Amino acid sequence: MINKDRLVKNFLRLAAVNSPTRHEAKIADILEADLLKMGFEVCRDDAGEKIGGDTGNIIARKKGTVPDATPIMFSAHMDTVEPTDNWGYKLSDGVIKSNGETILGADDKAGLAAIMEALTVMEEDGIPHGCIEVVFSIAEEIGLYGAKYLDIKKLQSGCAFVYDGGLPLGGVTISAPYHDNIKARIYGK
Repeated sequence: MINKDRLVKNFLRLAAVNSPTRHEAKIADILEADLLKMGFEVCRDDAGEKIGGDTGNIIARKKGTVPDATPIMFSAHMDTVEPTDNWGYKLSDGVIKSNGETILGADDKAGLAAIMEALTVMEEDGIPHGCIEVVFSIAEEIGLYGAKYLDIKKLQSGCAFVYDGGLPLGGVTISAPYHDNIKARIYGK
């Protein structure tokens, strides 16, 4: 069963880690250590090198307890928008909010914490499962670059649950805002 206190404590621990885009190594180290403790095989890809970052995507896998069950993947991103220096929070009517000096970092540290809690509960409660894959990506905030450079051929999962967005359970995101930089030279009057 979900342990709310543990979930909140882990969220606050993760949110306190400064991890703007291209500087996700500190949070990646924490998540990798946590996944290893749970018995996952963990590696990082070279996506960070391709974008000038300090780490790659985390790709973790744990063998299933149910033979022939469909592998599933859980995913969230490790980077946040800025500012994240001097992070702090306040509680207001049971809701965790930014202290007003920085962002809270819930996008997507809430997703990271939720996935880690779900994996912990599966282990604690002995919930039968197929192969579980976890992808914690980098550089989502500037254009999904971690996902862009993820080699999906290395994944076994037939479906994925991405913990990012505010939709109700079962909702599907089919588009999102995006930007690109274009240099244009315009001639004329």
